[in-house]
Amino acid sequence: MLKLYIAVLDTVDSGHQILSVAHGTLMAHLKFKDVPEYKEWISNSFRKCIIKVNQKEFNKIKEDIPEITIVTEGALDNQEIAIAICPREDYPNVIKFAKLFKYE
Repeated sequence: MLKLYIAVLDTVDSGHQILSVAHGTLMAHLKFKDVPEYKEWISNSFRKCIIKVNQKEFNKIKEDIPEITIVTEGALDNQEIAIAICPREDYPNVIKFAKLFKYE
């Protein structure tokens, strides 16, 4: 099943994590709206999954996964704090085994 994943850095405060998810969702829509998997996801699934990742996992996602969009935060000196990952059929282990986001 197709899902839109948003990975947020675990070192960022929860307020900015939540904000980055909102920004990432809109950024993903604007960037991926013409990608066939995204079109299928928005029409038939619309499932989303928010995961918390450490810096090493964040970097691996950036390096290894195509079709992503990176969320930065101006209030944090334009630090990269989240990544929205275009829906796809198969996800690498860095996504599959990441911790689900829980508001703390």
